[in-house]
Amino acid sequence: MRRSTLLWSVLAFAVVIGLFVVKHRVQTLEDSLHALNAEIIADRDAIQVMQAEWSYLNQPARLEALSKRWLGMDVPVSAQTVSMQELLDQSAPEQTGKTGLTEIAARKNPTPKPTLPQRPARTPAPPASDNNDWLKPILAKLKKSQ
Repeated sequence: MRRSTLLWSVLAFAVVIGLFVVKHRVQTLEDSLHALNAEIIADRDAIQVMQAEWSYLNQPARLEALSKRWLGMDVPVSAQTVSMQELLDQSAPEQTGKTGLTEIAARKNPTPKPTLPQRPARTPAPPASDNNDWLKPILAKLKKSQ
């Protein structure tokens, strides 16, 4: 009987140690779960704050005021728009004799435009040459689709 008592004692001691290890592990996992849940709640709150900031920053009236103030932009006028046909005509100057979008806009609205703040001058584009041969089939397809 002494052997069986010793065997049962060792087995009971192993079960107690095993339960202690499992309990400690469960407590550690529960602590990390609570920490993750708290982090999720904090992230959701931060997302709500960011969405509110985004909706404020993207108000059309505010963006319009900022573009007028800092970029010198104004509401577009009809003389600044170009139809697809006029764009195609402008892209093929050797056929129609037109040289640029400014001439098209000048024909539409001959009144002088208010000057915008001066920006640094850009280098002029190279003159149109036959390097645009790849563009001609595309423009022809666009003309047919209209």
